[in-house]
Amino acid sequence: MSVVICAVSCADELHDGVSTVPEQGTVMTKVINTHSEAQEGVLLLCLNEAAADAYATGDMSLVDAVSEKIQLKSFAPLFVTRQDKEDVARDHNLHRWFRMEFDGLDLGGAAARMSAFDAVAKVQFNKALQPASDCRFVPYSELAVSQMAARNLPFNDPMLGDQWHYINTGSAQVSNSSFEGGDIAVKDVWKLTGGDRRIVVAVIDSPVKYDHPDLAANMWKNEKEIPDNGKDDDNNGYVDDIYGWNCVGSSPQVWHDGDRTKYKYTNGQLNWNGPKASGHGTHVAGVVAAVNGNGTGVCGVAGGTGNNDGVRMMSCQIFDGEYSGLQSSAIAFQYAADNGASIAQCSFGLIGAAYESDAEYEMSYGAEHDALQYFMDPRNNNSEILDGNIVIAAAGNERNPYSSYPAACQNVVSVTGLGPDFLPATNYTNYGPGCNVAAPGGDFYIGDIYSFADNRSQVLSTFIDTIYNVDLKSSGHQYVYMQGTSMACPHVSGVAALGLAYAYKIGKTFTRDEFISLLLTSVNDIDTRMVDNTMKTCGYENGSKLPDANLGNYRGKMGTGAVDAWKFLMAIEGTPTLTVLNGKSKRYDISSYFGVSNLKYLSVEVDAQTREALGLKEDPEIDVLGNFPTKPLKLHPTKVGSGKIVVKAIAGYDEDGIVDGEVQTGGMEITRTISVMSRGVVSDNGGWL
Repeated sequence: MSVVICAVSCADELHDGVSTVPEQGTVMTKVINTHSEAQEGVLLLCLNEAAADAYATGDMSLVDAVSEKIQLKSFAPLFVTRQDKEDVARDHNLHRWFRMEFDGLDLGGAAARMSAFDAVAKVQFNKALQPASDCRFVPYSELAVSQMAARNLPFNDPMLGDQWHYINTGSAQVSNSSFEGGDIAVKDVWKLTGGDRRIVVAVIDSPVKYDHPDLAANMWKNEKEIPDNGKDDDNNGYVDDIYGWNCVGSSPQVWHDGDRTKYKYTNGQLNWNGPKASGHGTHVAGVVAAVNGNGTGVCGVAGGTGNNDGVRMMSCQIFDGEYSGLQSSAIAFQYAADNGASIAQCSFGLIGAAYESDAEYEMSYGAEHDALQYFMDPRNNNSEILDGNIVIAAAGNERNPYSSYPAACQNVVSVTGLGPDFLPATNYTNYGPGCNVAAPGGDFYIGDIYSFADNRSQVLSTFIDTIYNVDLKSSGHQYVYMQGTSMACPHVSGVAALGLAYAYKIGKTFTRDEFISLLLTSVNDIDTRMVDNTMKTCGYENGSKLPDANLGNYRGKMGTGAVDAWKFLMAIEGTPTLTVLNGKSKRYDISSYFGVSNLKYLSVEVDAQTREALGLKEDPEIDVLGNFPTKPLKLHPTKVGSGKIVVKAIAGYDEDGIVDGEVQTGGMEITRTISVMSRGVVSDNGGWL
């Protein structure tokens, strides 16, 4: 039932503890969302322009008037706006948002009274957020048989062999249905780039354990700030923010994760783990950029090449154990934009919110929406490569046929989850409208056997010291397996960071939209294997058997395809990619790269690195006689891998194939570099989607 908030006199008659706010806002009320799953004693207010400007000049008349109606504990701007960003902030209404704390009323009563003020344009409950993961984990065990010894891996990190999501060999040790090549194709990319220190990824999540031995070297650090002196040394509006900001507690103490009662140090050690700590942000950060080549633990997608060249990660904390709220995510987007982040990594979503449009999301979650748009405003661009920053978010884990928000926003990249079988993780992933691209997120229930204790079909990454009475540090490592679109999302953030790094390296620039378009079209086909009436076993949830999934329902609904780091970098470079079938000697059409009219092929060259990456047992062949005009290139790869070949031809040739025009009129020799990827499945159009 909707209740119209009509005037101050109506609000005065409300009884404390009695909610009169409608469950959904209408055009007749200023309340824009519901109070379920919202923080008690807190409201977010969007003032009208005149009231916001008056407050900025020191006019406290509104605060005084509110204090007569409500027992105020605090009333202050939600955002901290830098002087040099004031115009951008105003354009996105950040100056109009305020946060108030109060006593003596329930949320409904307080919202009703605030709605009665003419100065208040919108009233928003500070609703809770949730990680896009169930936050269950399996500790890594050195007793597990690693795949490391079986392969020639690019880095000396001892757990890389167990990170199938980077290099999937199809090993049954991971899953009985593992698919060779069902990964992000990053192995050969690391020969081109591992990252760039100029790139900062904001991990908007629970706190990142910045002193973790596999993360510390790749953490963003505010060098202009002097630690613990109680001053805002760099004048960015935040005091002592060294590794980021705790947006839940409005504090530089980003190490808290669930226990607000303990001090900064416990027995001389930083306290990372409270009674409801999740370690979620630390796990996500490890996927983005755990340090590569340090002989320790795991690798990160953009963790560098062992030469202090990984991307840097900024901890923007929006979860603190059971504490979270939209005000924290809103602050995080602004902090990240103002302090140098180019990519916002967002493995979180709204609780129980099934919105059908961006307009509906904006209406109900105005503060977060405005801050998100602020982050992507071209005037806040933090790289020399693009004209705007990028937001990458998890599609959600509710098995819903649509993406959750904020991932579903049109200008946000929404990531769905795959298992090591290179199929949708049907026990959790969302799919359908709003979903843009797929990536490995792990799959806890591959096959018919439910195994919680030892399941390496999830994503392996960094973690905190101790959780749920499980001491990880004493066993010599802090690494666990987790699953969810939370884990899929940082793979795409890492690949995007590698793309920026490679663009820096080769001197390319793009518009933000061009860059994202390359990312979303540089993918591998997953639809070919999703056939109608093919069922996938989903396993169990909370002790109950989930219904098996019809894979045909997911076809065309997981985004454009599976993210592919190699294809993406080749697209940035401007080199076309030909996907070929592993283990088969076949001929391929390359006419789209050359044309077919008045063309004669001369030769094909391959270097030793490509020969090894593709496992070529025989030289590639090019048809110089014209016997195979439609498929002139013959290849026989024996490994899943990526590399480049160089094809030479004559354009405008005569029957003798003359090139030297001094002797006789002849053609022009042309050369084209072609990227070649060997995979276990190839779509009819050569792998392009």
